[in-house]
Amino acid sequence: MTAREIDTAASQLEQIRDQRRARLLVAAAAAGLAASALPVSDALAVALVCGAAFLLVLAIVDTLRRRDLIFRLALNKHAYAVPEVRRYGNGLVAPSGRRRAAEALERVLRNAGSPGSYYLAGRVRACRREIRELAEALRAPESQVEPTSLAMCWQLLRNGVDSPLYNWHLPAEDLRVTVRRIRAGVSDS
Repeated sequence: MTAREIDTAASQLEQIRDQRRARLLVAAAAAGLAASALPVSDALAVALVCGAAFLLVLAIVDTLRRRDLIFRLALNKHAYAVPEVRRYGNGLVAPSGRRRAAEALERVLRNAGSPGSYYLAGRVRACRREIRELAEALRAPESQVEPTSLAMCWQLLRNGVDSPLYNWHLPAEDLRVTVRRIRAGVSDS
């Protein structure tokens, strides 16, 4: 990702944040107007409530878009110049964030192959040792973890389309390669 692309993404984050804030303010104003319009006109009050509800839905969509953009930017080490991405990365590498990632990896090992599991059991079995070692390294208090590695770990765990844990269209070897790339960002200092 180039510096220009990072700047564009940072301004996009600001635009989404400002748009969400504006929608929430207008929704609050519409809800207030609806309350005061109720004695005058039921139809007007209902229309204002519907408008406020629609704006709230749009604000939720904005929140999800913003989170997704931060999540994608967190995969690039140069994007940590953006304050929102840096905050997200700091949360990932905090002890609680590392513990959550380790627990999620252990759940993969525990649940792969069980009924209702979406993990591709054969792939998990083939990489069981590497996944277990990664989880142990994340739990180790003395280890240092790159935020990009944890962002990649969460992408592996959450993104069904791009994750070889879930998507059988991707080569099976991609799981081992991804786990090794994540592990390369964890040093045993």
